[in-house]
Amino acid sequence: MPGSNSTAALIRGSVNDATPYPPPSKSHGSHHWAFERLLSAALIPLTGATFVVSGTAHPILDGLLAVSLIVHSHIGFDASLTDYLHPRKFPILGPFMVWLVRGLTAGALVGIYQFNTTDIGLTELVRKLWHA
Repeated sequence: MPGSNSTAALIRGSVNDATPYPPPSKSHGSHHWAFERLLSAALIPLTGATFVVSGTAHPILDGLLAVSLIVHSHIGFDASLTDYLHPRKFPILGPFMVWLVRGLTAGALVGIYQFNTTDIGLTELVRKLWHA
C-alpha cells in the first residue's frame, strides 16, 4: 500500500533505474572549483605576510589567515564527506556528519574570533610556539 511505509518516501524508482542528474550548468561547478583553488593559492602569501609584517601581529591579517584556514579545512572535510558518506548510501550518518562538520566549523569560527580579539591571536601564538 503506497504511503503506509515510511521508507517508501525515500526511495524513488527501482534499483534498475538510472540515477537522476541535476540540470547541466556551465558555471555551477566552475565557481566552486575556482573559489577552492583561489583560497588554497591565497593561503601561501597570506601565511608569509602575517609573519613578515613588522614585529607584531597585525589583527586584520591575523583574522584573514585564521578564517581562511578554517574555511579551507571545512571545504576539505565537506568534500571527503560528500565522497565517502553519500546520503543515498548512508541516509542517517551522511547528513548527520555534514551537520556535525558545519557545527564544528561554526564553533571554530567563534573560538578563533574570541582568541584573536581577547587573547594574543593566532600569529603571536605560532611565534611563541616556534621560539619555545
